[in-house]
Amino acid sequence: MKNTTLPLVINFHATAVCNFGCQGCYSKWHNHQSEAWNSPSNVRKVIENIARFHRDHFGESAAPWRLSIVGGEPALFKDKIQFVAQTAHAYGAEVSVISNGSHLENIFPFARLLSQVGVSLDSFSHETNLKIGRHCHGKTLGYEEIASKLAALRAINPKIRIKVNTVVNQNNYSEFLVDKVSALGASKYKILRQVPFGCCKGVTDEQFYTFLRNNYREDLFVSSDAPSRHIFVEDNSAMMGSYLMIAPDGRLFQNGQAEYRYSHPLMSTPFEVAMKEVGFAEDKFFNRYTSVATDATIAKMKIASAA
Repeated sequence: MKNTTLPLVINFHATAVCNFGCQGCYSKWHNHQSEAWNSPSNVRKVIENIARFHRDHFGESAAPWRLSIVGGEPALFKDKIQFVAQTAHAYGAEVSVISNGSHLENIFPFARLLSQVGVSLDSFSHETNLKIGRHCHGKTLGYEEIASKLAALRAINPKIRIKVNTVVNQNNYSEFLVDKVSALGASKYKILRQVPFGCCKGVTDEQFYTFLRNNYREDLFVSSDAPSRHIFVEDNSAMMGSYLMIAPDGRLFQNGQAEYRYSHPLMSTPFEVAMKEVGFAEDKFFNRYTSVATDATIAKMKIASAA
């Protein structure tokens, strides 16, 4: 890997267990007994492996690597997620957590270790969230509740960055969310097109572009201490092969095919070898963290709108 100005970001899908049942979710591993974070030793081996790769290939002057702890819903397991965060931080990583927000309070005890928290929010409508499956026994997460939790999080760690992720799907493509996302204090808003998976067919180009026309509003994120770009857009093509993702059992995996492509376990396989085994696309990875992928999708939207 040649780019040392951007962070190496790895998503650790620590568990597939979740209290929501979102349509189109691709975290569908079923053998929870094999999850690597059940063993502190395995967690250390995986994180040490990544830290060694980063040190050897990027050098001490490069941007820190970042471990994003995702799921499932990792905040359901407060002791395990705290151990992963503490271990990664001890090995020099920036640590972030991606959550559905329902149990965000479980990360408060170690919030000072975190550089970023991402919250997956596809709608602020109770009815829409029920249709999507973003609920637990009929209880959904409303704007006021998530705003209160994020305010409490900032009180503990004022430097923490807030990111919001929205997956555009058949139930929310006509909604306006960006004003409330901005009001939450998000410094980054990622808009993703639902990947067709299982019985979910995703959305059409026009449906995706409808959401973008409603919500691609950089002007709502103007502030003096935030980056110049706040909204990042990922169409399906940008997502395929461009993520570094660790499955719950400690293997790198890659999407973009009918079945996931897996590496050998990172507990024993060098990280560089594992990347080759899954066919990681380095250029596409870095394009997602610059304006390249977003600009390409917005250009397509404008052409479609003018036609």
